[in-house]
Parts: sequence; structure tokens; C-alpha cells
Amino acid sequence: MSSPKDFNTFEEYKDTLPKEPTDPNSKKEYIVGCFTHDDWTHIHQVLLEDGTLEDNIPSQIVDCVDDYKHSPLRGRYLLNDVEAEQLRSHEKVDYVNINTSKYPGTYLQDPSFIADVDKEYRYSSTVKCFRDISNLNTYLPTSPNSSLQNRASYQLNRHMQQADPFQGDDDLLIEDRIQQYGTGVGVDVIVCDQDAWFGHIEFQNNLGGPQNYTGGNPLPGSGTCDLLDLVLDAPYYLDPDFFNGNASKRETRWDGTTVPTETAAHNWWENNSTSHRSAKFVSSGNGGTASGNDDFGTLSIPSGYTRANSNGSNTAYQTGSGYHGTPCASQAYGRQYGWAYNANKFYLNLYGTNDIGIETGFDMIKIFHQIKPINSTYANQNPTITSNSFGLRQTPLNTGYYYYRQDGTGSGGVSYSVSGWTAGTQPEFMTNMYQSAIRHEMQSSSLLTAGNEMIAAGVIFCGSAGNTNQKLVKADHTDYNNYYSSSDNTALSSSTLSSGGYTYRRTINNQGFPCQIGATGSGTDKVYNTICVGALDDDHHASGKERKVSYSNKGNLIDCYSAADYTLAACDDNTSTRYNRYDAYYTLGGQQSVESEDRIFNGTSSACPVTCGIIATKLQYNRTWSVTDVKNWLQNKAGIMPTTNFYYGTEETSATSTGWSDKNALHDSSPIIIWDALTGAEGFDILSISGVNLTISGNITITHT
Repeated sequence: MSSPKDFNTFEEYKDTLPKEPTDPNSKKEYIVGCFTHDDWTHIHQVLLEDGTLEDNIPSQIVDCVDDYKHSPLRGRYLLNDVEAEQLRSHEKVDYVNINTSKYPGTYLQDPSFIADVDKEYRYSSTVKCFRDISNLNTYLPTSPNSSLQNRASYQLNRHMQQADPFQGDDDLLIEDRIQQYGTGVGVDVIVCDQDAWFGHIEFQNNLGGPQNYTGGNPLPGSGTCDLLDLVLDAPYYLDPDFFNGNASKRETRWDGTTVPTETAAHNWWENNSTSHRSAKFVSSGNGGTASGNDDFGTLSIPSGYTRANSNGSNTAYQTGSGYHGTPCASQAYGRQYGWAYNANKFYLNLYGTNDIGIETGFDMIKIFHQIKPINSTYANQNPTITSNSFGLRQTPLNTGYYYYRQDGTGSGGVSYSVSGWTAGTQPEFMTNMYQSAIRHEMQSSSLLTAGNEMIAAGVIFCGSAGNTNQKLVKADHTDYNNYYSSSDNTALSSSTLSSGGYTYRRTINNQGFPCQIGATGSGTDKVYNTICVGALDDDHHASGKERKVSYSNKGNLIDCYSAADYTLAACDDNTSTRYNRYDAYYTLGGQQSVESEDRIFNGTSSACPVTCGIIATKLQYNRTWSVTDVKNWLQNKAGIMPTTNFYYGTEETSATSTGWSDKNALHDSSPIIIWDALTGAEGFDILSISGVNLTISGNITITHT
């Protein structure tokens, strides 16, 4: 099986994968989504009939590839292009989109394009709680000594408190033991990204780490690696009785953890059969006893989703080409760089080489969350929180008409043109983007449905805001319906584009995918139910205040900001610039590992896992929290940074104002820097008073808040 590493470019690799048939008469896999479950039931039944006379329904019987038992609104069918277009016009059908995961040779997106990471480097870093390192060699030397074994970057120290401990001094070195209220115990954290290297020392639990670090994973075998793959390992976590009773379907992973065989794991997801999973997860029609959420049907798993491709081992890096997942994982729950280092650490290759695919990945997370076992310590299921450092972006038109603070009817359009998105008659509010491609709002699709169902199930979703310097606003903001079009007098409802098999509105200031998933309400009452994370700059403003970094998205849709620019993280061998560690190697089972190294990590891609890890430490004490509860904690406990400490800038109200060039301005965002603020549920045991010959006297009041 070929790997991206065998090709010079991503496009060369993509060209080897199965493509969508070009013949419009050929049958292709389409996903049909409906507005309600009753609508879908009707459509499904009629599609399976031969000779139907119902309008906008193919007259010949249609093959159903998958009825998506876990989803009440969609199914997968074989249709030609004419039949698909016909079906889109049916009043009960919300969307009919191609199954993009079936044809990766046509639709697979370059992971480097959708990952929200800034690849620029400069001579600064975050070693030893440093924020802006002027002498890189001092803190990231070629041969680090023992004093650098536990070096930390500022994503730890900065978020211990609301106030900036660096006090505007970029060159201040803080040496700190790092204190935090929680460590993520009893919380399931899923990092969703490209393939990642599980063998990095950052994820090994028998080699030191924090003094209260427990390590381990919830599967048998006392494995030395904390990480479990959601596809390959989680079936044992979800269905232990089946694997305990079938020795041939389990094996010992390189680190000593007892896991399903790869074949058994694939079969567990793909087969609604008592031969491959316990009866409680098998439909009654197939000889099982499943009901409710346990009756979830099947999911398709790519054959190339293997431990070698997606995870690697102690002696081999993953064979996939991902460079982005390992640092994200380390900053969410790594023993040196992460906040939630005692959480249950799950990982999902969502959009990398031989990935599960975003839609199937969202379905899998939903199912995982709904059917996971009860935690006997707490008598309920563990909370589920995910880190998602990616976003789908589209390139705006080079020429057209823009509509700024209009009513959406298409009147008042202003023509523009641009060359390379840097010059021309393009207005300032569209010119000062950090990237040429920006986030647009996805229209109804199976991808969006999968995300909506996942959020509705109770999964807390942390997403990177994006690195386009794009203003993202809530539905009641005057900029919400700003858009552009190819022609004048075109209403917002008709201003759409197609990209990657999906349709988007040509909006400029809307939330894009994936952070738009799970939105509820309509019109100005629309509410986004994800945590959208912006990025802090490692440098301070000239005034000494903290600021958002230039590329980070902004606006009042950003829920919080966290350390991101020039943080330190673990990496694999797919990262071009790597830095040596003192603890670069370890021995396991008499074998020396391949080298563990670190990298400088940037972008909202870094801010997202940092935030996810901190929130996981709050879920430890608030196991029934919803995303609304998290947002309330951010607003009321973490709190808004005052203008005396944070650079706000000016919100521009004109499309052509030169003030848009201030890329550190927040544009109507009230900045919240996430930090280790109390929730009120931690208990009084966190209070510790000690000393030598300690005396406390007088009128003293101690209040727990």
C-alpha cells in the first residue's frame, strides 16, 4: 500500500486514490438528508420501491448502501447525477451530497491546507516558562542538559492566573513549579487531527513527569503509552465483555496494552453482528438485543487506518505524513506540555493520511459518547471533550460585488477586484485577511448533520477560530450578513459556492466549518454551541498590554483566547524544524526507542488543544456540564480582560476604513483569556496553609469562591 511519503507532492498521492466517476449516468454514492425522521422514513421507503410515480423520486428502485441506524435524518444510496438532482427538489429532502469519503482521489483535501497552523518561525520560544525567547540556543540547544528535562512553554504558566505573569516583559524568564487545580481525571479527551506518533516520550507514563501524574490508559495490560486510538482501541473500552471473551480478537500492543486486533476493531465498527460485537450492540433483526443508542448500526473504516499509519510505536514513527497531530495531542494532555495529563487520552486520525474522514469521525465520537461505560467511581459516564485544530476554507472571487451592512436583498452592491488578494479595488475589510482562503458558512449537508448530532448528544467541541484574521460575529451583529457575489443585484440567499463536494454561503463574517456545527435557533437568535478559540501573541503590544496575534480570527464570536504563538510542543519526524530533548530516547522491552524531539508550534491550532486541556480539568469537577455551562464559566469566572491589560484596538464600521490594517485589533470582541479559575465545585480541600512557626491572628475571613 502506497503512502504519501512515497510521492513528491500531495496531489501525486491523491491521484492514486479512487475518483468519482465522470459519467453522469453511472451510479455513485450519495448521502440523502431530510428535515425530520418521518421525512427520511418516507423517502427511504419510496426509494426502495420499484415503479413509484411520486414526483421527484427515481422511478426505478434505488440501492441503499447504508441506512445510518445511528442517524435519524440520513442514509447513503446509489444514484446517478440526474436522479440526485431530481431528489434534491423533493419537499422532504434537505440535501443530497456526494459521499466524499468514497472518492478521495477527487475530494481528499490536503491536510496542510485545512490545518489551522501558522508555519512561520522566528527567534522566540517558550522554554522554561519563557514567552519571547531572544536567544534560541539558550533554551533549545543542540545538546540540552538535565536542567532542561522539564522545560515548559508559556501555555502552562500563563494560564495559571488571569493577570499576565510576564507583566509586559517579553524577555522575562519565569521559573515556576506550575500549580493547577485539576488534571483531567475521569474525563475522556479526544484529540482529532492528522495521524500522530504515539511513541513520543511525551505520552509514556513510566519515565517520570509531574509528581501527581498517574498515567496509564483504561484498557488491560498496564500499558506504558497513555494514548488510545478511537478506531482501533476504543472498541475494547466500549465493549469489554466481547473482547474479554474472545482471545483471538485481541493482542498486546507494543507498550503492553491489551487491545483489539486491527481486523477485530474494524469489524466491530463495520459489522452489525454477534460475531463481531456483543449482542447488546447488535440489532434485534440480526440476532442481538440492542435498543436506543446501543443500536447504532455500522460505520465504514478505511482499510488503511492501521496502527502503523496512524499511531506508530516506540521504534517507528507513524507512516502517515501528518505533522500536526502530535503537537496538538501533547498540548492537550501530554505529560510535559498538556494540562489534562491524567485524563483518558483518546486520539482520532480525522483528516490525515488514511484518515477516518470528518463525517464518519463525528458519527464515531457521537456513538462513543452515547454508549461508553459507566464510571464506577462517579456512577455516571465520563464527560467527552474534543480538540479540533482545523477548518475548511475557500478562496473568494477575485472580482465581484461586495455587500457591507446591507439587508441581504442584493441591493447596494459595490464592485471590487483584487490581484493576489493584496491590491486592487477590494475594500479594506476584505483586504486585510492573513490567508487568501477564508471560512464561509456551510449549507445543509451530511457533514453538517453529523456534527449537529454529535453536539446534540452532549459532546463538548473545542475548535480553532482560524488563522485568517477574519472577523467572526454572532447572528445579531450588524456585520453578520456581510457577503460578496459574482454579479450585482444578487441576494445573499443566492450567493453560494461549491467546494469539496459541499455548498457554502459567500459570507465574510459568519462562523465557518467546523465551529458552526450544533448551532441552534434562527435569525438573530442563532446560537453557536461550540468553543471557538483565538490565539494570543507571544509578543506584547507596544503599550505593554497582551494582544491577539495578527493572524488569529477575531470578533465577538471568539469565546476565549489562549497561548498559541511560539509555544513548545512534541513532534514527529514529519516536522521540518525539530529541537533536541534531554530525554530523547527511552528503552522498552530491551529496545531503544527512535528519537523524541520538540517543535515550535503556532496558530489557533495550538490555542485549541491548550484550551481543551484546561476545560477538561474543569469537567473533572463538573461532570454534567454542557457547553453552555463552559461558556458561562468563561464569562463569569475566567472573566473579560480589562482594557488596562489587553489591547482592544478599534472596531471599524466602514468597509473601506484603513483601520482594518490593525491586525491586532479585536473588532468588538471582549477578550477572555482562559485560565485556571475556580468553578465552585472543586471543594475546600484545595486550601493549604503551611509554614514554620506560623501564626495567624486577628479578624480573618476565608471565603471559597
